[in-house]
Amino acid sequence: MKYVPKIALLVMMLTAASGAYAAFDKGGVLGVGARAMGMGGAFTAIADDDSAPDWNPAGIVQMPKMELDAFFAPLLDGKEYYMAGGFSSPFMEETSMEFSVVSLYHDTGDPTTDAYENQYIFTFATPLNVEKTVSFGLNVKYLQYTSAATATLADGTVIEADAQAVGLDLGVLYQVPLPDFGKKVNFGFLAQDLDTVLRWQSGVEETVPLYIQVGTAYYLEENLVASVDFSFFNDPNISGEPLSTPLYTSTTAGAATEVTTLAPDQSRPHVGLEGWFFNGHLGLRCGYTGFATIPDAFTGGVSYRTDQFGVDYAYMGHAENLGDSHRLSAHMSFGAGGERPRVVALVNPPNNVAARPINNAVQLTWDVNPDPHVTGYTIYMSRAPGGSYIPIQKRMKENKVIIDGLTNGARYYFVVTAVNNSWPSVESNYSMEVSAVPAPVIPTAPTFGGSQEQAAPVNNCVINAAGWSIPAGDVMGYNLFISTSSGIGYKKVNDQPITGLTYKISNLECNRRYFLILTSLSNSNPPVESKPSQEWSKSSEPDAVPIGGSPNTAAPAR
Repeated sequence: MKYVPKIALLVMMLTAASGAYAAFDKGGVLGVGARAMGMGGAFTAIADDDSAPDWNPAGIVQMPKMELDAFFAPLLDGKEYYMAGGFSSPFMEETSMEFSVVSLYHDTGDPTTDAYENQYIFTFATPLNVEKTVSFGLNVKYLQYTSAATATLADGTVIEADAQAVGLDLGVLYQVPLPDFGKKVNFGFLAQDLDTVLRWQSGVEETVPLYIQVGTAYYLEENLVASVDFSFFNDPNISGEPLSTPLYTSTTAGAATEVTTLAPDQSRPHVGLEGWFFNGHLGLRCGYTGFATIPDAFTGGVSYRTDQFGVDYAYMGHAENLGDSHRLSAHMSFGAGGERPRVVALVNPPNNVAARPINNAVQLTWDVNPDPHVTGYTIYMSRAPGGSYIPIQKRMKENKVIIDGLTNGARYYFVVTAVNNSWPSVESNYSMEVSAVPAPVIPTAPTFGGSQEQAAPVNNCVINAAGWSIPAGDVMGYNLFISTSSGIGYKKVNDQPITGLTYKISNLECNRRYFLILTSLSNSNPPVESKPSQEWSKSSEPDAVPIGGSPNTAAPAR
């Protein structure tokens, strides 16, 4: 098929400002943001950068910092120029806002008919639930069409091709954490230009077409996402109604036919794939997008970003004679940020955390978190109680760990958090703090034996302590402590470590109840003393009573 004039004239007629009923069309090559267009426009369920107002205003809740952004796109070999700029910021901890300006310049080749389509947009977004999985956003915008073209009415009045409107867009973003497969799946919805009516200076009113886009995005990893969108619209400017002026002449088999109507597709597919590499600095993407009246096209793009700035580029090829489209975006981030969770699945901290000292190390154990969304644990350590924790182990799968490389004799403090499989991952609050002092050998406390019997009221009585078990570990001996009061005032009775399993305490007041505890000593240099056994009590007795007996309290701690 041969087109006379070139197809480029067709696109210009669909998007140029040659009069009323031709402003703010849908179905063309428009779309703010090089990153989004590099993915073929499949961005409704992602919308996590400063182009979000154009794709899904709910998405700006995902931006943790203030950003300034700029966008420039020469479309169709310079037949149109698309520009945008904006400022976005989180505020009030959870909500976000953005102010942006979008401008489309139609270069008709005649300065007297060139035109601008301008949009001044205020965006607000907020989560709708405590888990922050559902977000809602809206754009309130002022639309302005200006052109140097003029027209003379029948009464001689000269009017300009100017129009204004107030518009409203709505967006919803639903983010679902995946505990077993990938990271998360998103669903997005956009309704653009709800009941937006342009009022021309001539008095004519024009309804800006309603545009609907729905999509889903599957995050296989934090830095790899695939997305599919479908857009729906009914634009009267390309409705298929005959036009008084032919669009172009088609020549088939030597016969020329004037084409005066189009058969538009009112739904369009969009497919995109994006991956980030080199610690998230380099982004590569590709996509496929449909159009209303011209062949579908493949897209591609590349990005470079740091924590402070980023640059994005996208390319879109078109059918013969239409030219190529290029897009370039840049943004700068500043201010505090980075700690706002975007998707929160509430996670309980681990319970029953315990610390056991060993040689140059501490063993931590805790109860398994029953939440199926929890996929790991993070261990924090500090040299001071109550804070200044630093992470030392991340994404632990088991509920126990040995922290080695520590100094014997120094006390260390630990807390543990649970981590879920949302994106980005969410941690629980800290567990209860535990502490321990690493030591070469920490023997267990012995089991204290012996029986309590009533002693005769005589002077110079004794207590025969006997019957404790040999604890685990390399033990060199024991220390025995005595007191006349339960729980306090213990004094050691032996000068040297007790090496046997019995010991006689002499020179005690007869017929008086005493309270005793026992510790074990490691066979190291210097020796390390265990925790004391449980308290055991016995009355002093005459020296003639044989050694032995059993405790009258619970078995001592091991």
